[in-house]
Amino acid sequence: MNRLRRRILAGSVLAVFGAVAGALAPFSAHAQQAAPIKVGLTTDLTGIAAAYARSQVNGVEMAIEELNAAGGVLGRKLQLIVRDSQLKPDLGTSHTRDLITRENVDVLVGPDASSVGLAVSAVARQYKKVVMMTIPNTPRLTMELFHPYIFTLVPSGLMEARAMAEAIGPKFKKFAFIGGDYEASHQGLKYFKDRLGKVNPNAEWVNEAWPKLGEPDFTPYITRLLAAKPDVIFSYLWGADLIGFIKQAKPYGLFERTRLATLLFMDDLKALGQEMPDGIIGQMRAPFFAFTNGAMTSFVKKYRAKYNDVPADWAIMGYEGMQVLAQGIARAGSTDSNAIAAAIEGLNYQGLTGPITFRKVDHQADVASYIGVTAKGDYDFKILKDIDAIPAERTWPTEEEVTASRKSG
Repeated sequence: MNRLRRRILAGSVLAVFGAVAGALAPFSAHAQQAAPIKVGLTTDLTGIAAAYARSQVNGVEMAIEELNAAGGVLGRKLQLIVRDSQLKPDLGTSHTRDLITRENVDVLVGPDASSVGLAVSAVARQYKKVVMMTIPNTPRLTMELFHPYIFTLVPSGLMEARAMAEAIGPKFKKFAFIGGDYEASHQGLKYFKDRLGKVNPNAEWVNEAWPKLGEPDFTPYITRLLAAKPDVIFSYLWGADLIGFIKQAKPYGLFERTRLATLLFMDDLKALGQEMPDGIIGQMRAPFFAFTNGAMTSFVKKYRAKYNDVPADWAIMGYEGMQVLAQGIARAGSTDSNAIAAAIEGLNYQGLTGPITFRKVDHQADVASYIGVTAKGDYDFKILKDIDAIPAERTWPTEEEVTASRKSG
């Protein structure tokens, strides 16, 4: 909890905004005529993750509006150009290439899905353009497929699985699992099991359930999980699948008979509202309600006024990612990709969730995973309470692990 308190109390809105504005060149009549700094954003505005992508765009747009109101960067306005990759890697590739070669964007913000993120990253590498990932979190981006121009503000799937194992591993004996039958879910379980073996060598696995993505009927999986009598179920369900599972599991008394530990997104909390059971162990990336510092308070107020909604994790991380890019450009004094990458490597960003730096070996931000339990709060949806912040230093791969992955990759 000490780590969380330090991050919650760190900074103020004046410190965050002043750090950017102070580094930016004054805006003038000459600057008004200067060519804009173009930001390309390929993201998944169509498909099951559309709400996440929309929140991401909102956060990036809000950052750009604030930066432009303060005079832009290097005396130039910022211009956002958005493309819809529709959860399709081939579209991610073609849109990102078009943004670079035809629109002449200076920097990129990554998409929503990890599969599309890998495609966008490959194009960024080919054309040597800095790309900031704020949602996709496959470890492959920063491990075996790393390149000098990629940065990530999101904890990787490896980090999140290890964080959950750290949080719940020592507390329970019998474990079960449910997750969609796709690569990220299988990886998540592997990383969780690996860390669980270290924090609780006596842990027992009693059941694993692998529904297909978009499964409409979870009844067979729910009954098998309950028959195995686990102390806790580790879930890698998300979005509509998680919401459907929770709604269908309630009549079976699942939440009275065992505990559920799962990734949780703001969209899930809002969709279920007061139907969300109390006591679910939830893991989030940037829950706005966990922070009471001036920077986050001001951001939430502005976001609600602009979008008539509370900010999801995606909006917060999109905003942060754009602010980091702006500070990198300002610190570099140019839009040269190598200069920007070097500047971000040395950056100490004072953000909404506290100070953030990037590790040189993999350009992974030292961001925490926030784990708490669902309970009533001051909103029309349940929130997480008793939140613990599992710091990146406890969960990210060692430099030796990163190096070994690149040799094997």
